[in-house]
Amino acid sequence: MSKLIADLQNPLMKGLACAALHPGLQSILVFDASVTTLQVMAELLAQMIAAVTGAEIVSLPESKSGTKHRIVTVQIGAVETEEELWGSLTLGQEVASRSVVWRSGLLAAGRDRETRIIVIPDLTRLSLAASRACVMLMGSEVAHLERHGQHARWQPQLYWLAGCDHKRIGMVSTHLLDRFALRLSGGESQNSEQRVGQLRASLEGLEQERSLLPEIVSCLQQVKHSYLEVLPKARERVLDYLKTTDGYSTRRDLALLRLAKVHAQLEGAAQVRREDVDQAAEMIGLSLKQKLPEKPLADAVKSDTGVDDAQSKQPRLEFDGSNLSKSESAPPSIQHEPVSESDTTKTLPSTPLPMGQTISNPYPEDTAEPEREAGTLRLPTRRFKSAAPGRGAIIGVEPATIPQDLALVNTLLESAKYQKLRWKALLEKEACPEWVRQLLLKRNENGHDPLILQPSDLRRYRRAAVPEQMLSLVLDYTCLQECNWQETLLPYLQWAYVERASVCLVQVGGIDAQDELRAEKREADNILVPRIHNRLEIDRGKATPLAYGLDLALQTLRHALQHGRSAVQKAVLVVISDGRGNVPLEASRAGKVIPPVGKRGIEDALQVARQIAALNGVESVVLNPQPKHYTDLPVKLAQALKAKIAPIPPLESWKVEQ
Repeated sequence: MSKLIADLQNPLMKGLACAALHPGLQSILVFDASVTTLQVMAELLAQMIAAVTGAEIVSLPESKSGTKHRIVTVQIGAVETEEELWGSLTLGQEVASRSVVWRSGLLAAGRDRETRIIVIPDLTRLSLAASRACVMLMGSEVAHLERHGQHARWQPQLYWLAGCDHKRIGMVSTHLLDRFALRLSGGESQNSEQRVGQLRASLEGLEQERSLLPEIVSCLQQVKHSYLEVLPKARERVLDYLKTTDGYSTRRDLALLRLAKVHAQLEGAAQVRREDVDQAAEMIGLSLKQKLPEKPLADAVKSDTGVDDAQSKQPRLEFDGSNLSKSESAPPSIQHEPVSESDTTKTLPSTPLPMGQTISNPYPEDTAEPEREAGTLRLPTRRFKSAAPGRGAIIGVEPATIPQDLALVNTLLESAKYQKLRWKALLEKEACPEWVRQLLLKRNENGHDPLILQPSDLRRYRRAAVPEQMLSLVLDYTCLQECNWQETLLPYLQWAYVERASVCLVQVGGIDAQDELRAEKREADNILVPRIHNRLEIDRGKATPLAYGLDLALQTLRHALQHGRSAVQKAVLVVISDGRGNVPLEASRAGKVIPPVGKRGIEDALQVARQIAALNGVESVVLNPQPKHYTDLPVKLAQALKAKIAPIPPLESWKVEQ
C-alpha cells in the first residue's frame, strides 16, 4: 500500500483517478506538459476507465473487438476540419455499385459502443472547427448532429485531455477554457532539460510496459459505487475559495465540489467534509479569498447602547487563509516519519509520469491579456472582394457560386447522392434528348452509370480568412522622449485590431538593435502578437538610420501589394519621426560609415519617401513629435510621402492637462 499512496500523491495521477470516477471531471487541462507526458496520461487514463467501467482498450479506432465496450484514444490539433470531426459522405468499398455511404468523424464515431479519450497536445493551436466542437461537447449530456441529411442524437462518452503553455493562455478563448473542469500542472517546459531527458528516456524504454499497479485498480473498483453525503459546511467552504471576477463561472464551484467528493471517496470517508474541500483546492492550486473582518452583531449592539466590554477592545485576528486555528474545521496535518535506507537497493516498477507541480493560479485567463482575435469562434468579415481565389488554409467546403477553386472530390460526392433520381427523371421523359441516348449507349457498353452533374453540385473550398489590410509602423525611438506619442498612436493600433490587419513594425534607433546603423523589421498577423506590442516601448539608441527604416517599409509594402499571392488590398503607413536621420542609406547597407556624412541621411530618407508615395493602395500618415530644433524636417518628410501630418502633444502640456 506504500506504493499506492506514493502514486496517488502525484497530482497528475490523482487527477486522472478523479476524472475516471466522476463524469463531471472528464475534461482535464494540463499546464506546461510535454507531448510525452500527455501520451502517458492518456494511456493511464484509459486503464483507469477500464478498471471502473470494465471496457476494453483498443489501439486504433478501426480495430474490431466484438461487442464489448471499447476505449479509444484519438488526437486532434490544428488541421482537423468539420468533415474529419463530425463525418462526411464518401464512396463505399464496392466500387462497382458506386454507393455513397456516411463515414462518422472522430467525435461522432462509436457513440454507444465506444468511450473516446480526446488528446489535444497544444490548445493554443487548435483549429476553429475543433474549438467549436469542444465548446459544444464538453460537459454536455446530449449531442445533436444535423449534417448532409444525417439526423443523430446521442450521449457523448468523451474524455478530454489537453495541454497548454500557461504563458500563452491569452491565445485561447475563455469560452473554451471555461469547459475544462480539472486544472493540473505538468511542471515542464517545452525546451527544458527535463523535456529532453523525458524524450530520451521514452525512446530508450519503448518496450517498457506502462500499466497501473494492481492496488490502484482494486482501489478504483472498490470506491466506484460509493455514494457520499456532502455536508453543508463543505458547500460553504467551496465559496471561500472562488472569487467573483470577470471570468467567474459557476462551473468552477461545481468542479471544486466534485473534486472534493472524489477525494473523499479515495480516502475512504463516509461524508464530504471541509477538509476534503481544502485538500481538493490545494490539489488544483486554489487559495482562500482575502476576507475583511466583520463586526459581530453583539459588538454593534453594545456600541449603540454605550456598554464597554473589555473583550471588545481586544485586537481581532484577521483571517488570511494561512493562520487556521486548531479547531475541528482545520485540516489535519500530515506527519512524515523518517525511513532508514535499506542495505540492498531494489527498483520498483513505477508509473512513467513526472511529478506534477502545484499550480499558483488554476485560472490564469482571468488576468492574462487577450492575444487572440475578438471573435475566436467566428470568421472575420471580408472588407474586399479579391479576384484571385485559393488563398488561406482550407478549413472545409461550401456550395460554389462561380467555377473557381473547386473541390472536385466533394463535387462528385454531392452529385453521386442524386444519380438514381436524375436517371429516373430522364428516362420518364417522353422526348428523350439526344445526349441522353448517347449516355444510355455508354451505360450499356461499360455497365456503369455516368455521373450527371448539375450546377447545384458544385463545391468549392472554404478557406480561413487572410489579412486584407496592413499597418506598417516606422517608429523612431530617438525622438519619443518629450512627447505623448502613445495616445496619438493608439487610434491606429485600434484600427489594426478591429480590421484584423497584419502588422509590420520597423524599429529605427532602438537601444537593443543588433547593428546601430540598421533598422530592424518585425512582422505579425495581428497587433496582439507579443513580439509586436512588447517592442513598442524600448529605450533609444545612439544612431538614427531613418533612410534604411523607410527602405524596409518600402520593400514590405511593395511585396505585400504587388508580389506573390498576398491578399493585402490596403496598407496604412504610420511614421513617427522628427526627420533627423544621421545615417546614409549606403552606410546602412555596407555596415560602416564613410565620412563625411553631412545631410546625406536626411536626403536619402526623403528620396525613399518619394518612392513610397508612388505606390498605389498606401495611405501614409506622419505623426510629428514637434522637435525643438529643425522643426521643418517632419513637414518635409510628410510632403515627400504625400501624407497627412498630425502633431503629437508635448509631454509637459500633456501633464498639465491631466
